[in-house]
Amino acid sequence: MHQSFRHIDTWIFDLDLTLYPPDANIMAQVRDRIALFVQDFFKISSQEAHLIRHRYWQKYGTTLGGLMREHHVDPYGYLDFVHDVDLSLLSPAPLLRAHIEALPGRKLIFTNADAPYAERVLMTRGLDNLFEDVFDIHRMNHLPKPHPDSYAALCAELEINAKTSLFVEDSAHNLVPAKAMGMKTIWVKHAGETDSSGGLDHIDHEIADVAEWLSSIHNIERAS
Repeated sequence: MHQSFRHIDTWIFDLDLTLYPPDANIMAQVRDRIALFVQDFFKISSQEAHLIRHRYWQKYGTTLGGLMREHHVDPYGYLDFVHDVDLSLLSPAPLLRAHIEALPGRKLIFTNADAPYAERVLMTRGLDNLFEDVFDIHRMNHLPKPHPDSYAALCAELEINAKTSLFVEDSAHNLVPAKAMGMKTIWVKHAGETDSSGGLDHIDHEIADVAEWLSSIHNIERAS
């Protein structure tokens, strides 16, 4: 393995848009379900609901954060509703599974979604029973990435040494706290996306596809 990764003993992966591609259209469905929840909760129009959804997302990091803080919404019922989406556009990823399985050390999921949804996505992708744990929004005390407390909670609860860990994530700003803790950071950059987090110091490697990147790591390992 390339010397940049030989010290890594814990491989942490985001879920949405990291372990599946954007063209699966899952997040658009989730956004629409969030807006529908807001519309039903406040008895307002769809347009008004999307405005509230976006405003809460900007202010609190998630729409859920705003609904909980200002209206005491139950997070479990909310997440059950918004994650009731069609996963049929996702397809199994046997190569991705093989490459993750071949990594030395622990493999974890760190997601702003909840564990039941994450397990559905992983099963649909053929990545079930591959990760040691799914650290979800409930275990973050509903403080979504990139809130630093959630990274600290992840490391404390799962006894992770950040300096020997690597985090793979599609949202560049979510890599900022990880890098500050000493993690190696991998940005899954999709076409047309830019880093709005104020610089590139927190990004160690920029990739387009997780399976291709892992394949290159394993090829280096075989050649060394």
